[in-house]
Amino acid sequence: MIDKADHLLKQGISQYQARQFQPALESWQEAITIYREIGHRRREGAALGNMGVAWEAMGEYAKAKDCYQQHREIAQEMGDRIGEGNALGNLGNACYALDDFAQAVEYQRQRLVIAQESQDWQATEQGLGNLGLAYDALGDFVAAIECYQQQLTIAQENNAPQTQGKALTNLRFAYHYLGNHGKAEEYRHQQIAIARQIFLAERSHDFLQIAELVGLNPAVDFTGADLSNIDLHYADLNGADLMDANLSAVDLTLADLSGALLSGTNLVDACLSNANLRDAELIGANLSGADLRTKLPRANLTNANLSNANLSSAYLPNANLSGADLRKADLKNADLTSVNLTGANLTAADLSRAELKDIAVENAQFVGSLGISEKLKIELRERGAIFE
Repeated sequence: MIDKADHLLKQGISQYQARQFQPALESWQEAITIYREIGHRRREGAALGNMGVAWEAMGEYAKAKDCYQQHREIAQEMGDRIGEGNALGNLGNACYALDDFAQAVEYQRQRLVIAQESQDWQATEQGLGNLGLAYDALGDFVAAIECYQQQLTIAQENNAPQTQGKALTNLRFAYHYLGNHGKAEEYRHQQIAIARQIFLAERSHDFLQIAELVGLNPAVDFTGADLSNIDLHYADLNGADLMDANLSAVDLTLADLSGALLSGTNLVDACLSNANLRDAELIGANLSGADLRTKLPRANLTNANLSNANLSSAYLPNANLSGADLRKADLKNADLTSVNLTGANLTAADLSRAELKDIAVENAQFVGSLGISEKLKIELRERGAIFE
């Protein structure tokens, strides 16, 4: 009979992993019936714990709580402190889901005591994190921060960057709620530094995945970040806030930056070949020496530094380049249809075979520019361009 019960226990686990929650519950219930008949209390408790997890996955938190409570009672009866600790942690999570935050705090406190007794650093940091979240929900941010700080220290001592990221995320939000935005920013930059450290150490090809692993949201958390020399080719940064970030020498080949906020960003020597920069905001961005052989329709490059940038064959219809520094830029074969070049500096820029239809050129400097016919010079002068 025990073989049959063990088979049902394993079968339930497989069904749960396949998200077949109801069949899993049925398998575990049948296993529990057998375990009770033969008096195998420890495995009965394990099956009850599994049932609680399945009920929780189905959103049935009251039923999950009942299973966890039964598991806890069996663990206490057996003197199984680790099992009791697991049950207490699950009880705390269920109470949290049921908005019973005071009880969640109590269960997580008890779970933490057991984890510390066993000197299990992973269980301890998890307990601290869950206790902190329960305090957070109660509005006791000071107590929550104390838990998160201890969680961070344990993660640092055990070289666990993912856990460090989780603790830093919790600290960020707690300080944000307290109105200490400077401290919250400090922790955000620590997360970015951890992501960078992991990326360079592992030589991974997916920095965004690593960033998410340590609790960062690439869409909003890279403002002012130092991402220099990072490989971000193919990265999906559609609409991302990258303002004032350091992206110098970054590989953004084929990246999606459509609608991205890149104003004030350092993109010196960055590779943006075939990236999508439609509607991107690049006001005052430094793109000196960047490879911009790509699509920039309607991009806002007002006052941007594009000196020595490679824009050959770039697609820029309706882009705003007013006040931009385009000295010695390579604009061969670029499509500049309806581009606003008001006040731009194109000294020594190469415009050979560039499409210059309907461009705005008032006070734009073309001194020493290449590839502009005498006939076109006359026309552009009449519209305010400067050639000497």
